[in-house]
Amino acid sequence: MIEQVLEKIFDKVDKIPTFPKVAMQALELLRKEEVDLKEVERVIKSDPGIVANFLKIVNSPAFGLPQKVDSLFKALMLLGVNQIKFIIVASVAKNYFEKDLIGYGISSEDIWLHSLACGFIAEEIALDVGFSINKIEAVYVASVLHDIGKIVLDIYTKLELNKFIKTYEENIKQDFLQVEWLVLGVDHGLVGATLLQRWGFPENIYFAIRAHHDPDLMLQSDVAAIVALSNMLTNMLGIGGGVDVFKYKVPSQLLSFLGLKQERLLKYMKIGLYKSLVFKKEF
Repeated sequence: MIEQVLEKIFDKVDKIPTFPKVAMQALELLRKEEVDLKEVERVIKSDPGIVANFLKIVNSPAFGLPQKVDSLFKALMLLGVNQIKFIIVASVAKNYFEKDLIGYGISSEDIWLHSLACGFIAEEIALDVGFSINKIEAVYVASVLHDIGKIVLDIYTKLELNKFIKTYEENIKQDFLQVEWLVLGVDHGLVGATLLQRWGFPENIYFAIRAHHDPDLMLQSDVAAIVALSNMLTNMLGIGGGVDVFKYKVPSQLLSFLGLKQERLLKYMKIGLYKSLVFKKEF
């Protein structure tokens, strides 16, 4: 039944461009033990759109470069591998977050900022729990793209915001995931995961997207747990959450699973808020 709903959705949705091969190739180069930045530059330069977004993002104060840069290679030289990976993913993701999501009550600016804030927060958590460089990359990708299913569903359904609000009011005890199922017959995590699976992303990335609202699934993977936690904290800050903002609290079992103490959450939220505000000022 669920498979039939998904097929119906993806049969109608032809406005979502595939994740660029250029970005995939660049990320692959950055996973090597010895990274050749000239080769990374050559690959990225083959997509002018990614280059333009990359330079806009890298010049944000959120990334703390000592001066403005107008050269891709110079930017690569000044950044660490993790920062380069994050900015590549963010540069590509920006193209998916260019329209308001009417049914979810989110502007294009808000969902873009929300996605980046999730990435900023997820990075801090991943560093704290001791993730490897490649695992941090998985967290970046999943965090920045975790809401891409909302874009698909908004295109497919042409939802009206008042329908979501009415369903919330009638099912006050239900969480956001359950309300989506009541309104749509699927949830955006499942749709987003299906999209990334079709694009050929690794399982730990699309599983994290699938799981980021599911209290049981998010405890089956540390990548998924961090993506879920970063999303909760970003929503608790009120950054681009749409109709479901402020409806979150962090379950103790999620913190236990990651080995984190409650008091660490304030640090993550402060970092996410600061970086998001300086980023918003630039854009």
